[in-house]
Amino acid sequence: MRTRSRIIIVIISLMIISQASAQDTIDYKTVFPAGIFVGYGLGLYSVKDEYVSREKYSGTLPCFNVAWVRFHEKNAYRLEFEYRNSSKISNNKIYAKVGQFTFSQDFIYFLGNVSVFSRNIYAYLGPSVQFFYYDINYNFAAPGTFISPKTFGLMGSSGINSELIYPINNKLIVENFLRLNLISFTIKDNDERKYGDESDPTVVSVLTATKCDYAFSVRYYLINNVSISLGYRFDFSRINKWDPYIAASDNLFISLNYRF
Repeated sequence: MRTRSRIIIVIISLMIISQASAQDTIDYKTVFPAGIFVGYGLGLYSVKDEYVSREKYSGTLPCFNVAWVRFHEKNAYRLEFEYRNSSKISNNKIYAKVGQFTFSQDFIYFLGNVSVFSRNIYAYLGPSVQFFYYDINYNFAAPGTFISPKTFGLMGSSGINSELIYPINNKLIVENFLRLNLISFTIKDNDERKYGDESDPTVVSVLTATKCDYAFSVRYYLINNVSISLGYRFDFSRINKWDPYIAASDNLFISLNYRF
């Protein structure tokens, strides 16, 4: 009887040791969500472009997102496309159609990890390149005319991205992400009679043109290579040269990931 008990204890001990060693194999590569991502978000959005109007327009702006992440030796890179479009952005009874397109390329480097509650938080940082474009078509006109005021703007930016990843266990992971531009090549619709030569495309710092993306999410692995994440995303964009433009959105976001 004692022999059987000892055998059972040894087997259980070996199982615990094997599980612990399996957890120790989690490193900065395996914990980082790589592969293909498809996501959808919906939330509140507000925008104001003073080239057409000083009034703020608001509503809901759906977000469609596709991304691809791959590790190569000690670093990773991410390609991300995001599209937003809605014709229900309004101010009182005046509506506007808003479209946005963003393409981002991030280079990701592992900084290190720190232990919190017997688990490691993994930190990543790297440079980013981003292209952002928006256009707004306002649905108002003077009586008897077919004028539909429009405005657009774009930013080509260089900046940084950072990410903190905290694996609670092998199935559940908390993720925190930030991307911010530093230097941008910018152009937008403006009154050329007012700004003259200053209306040409120009290079500006983050103090004049800002593009910030922030996300906090929880990821759950359904099976080894498939995960789903649910979280909050905040997007802020601003061009404060010429006639100011500013927009912000809060989104609840869901994403499906296939890791390869």
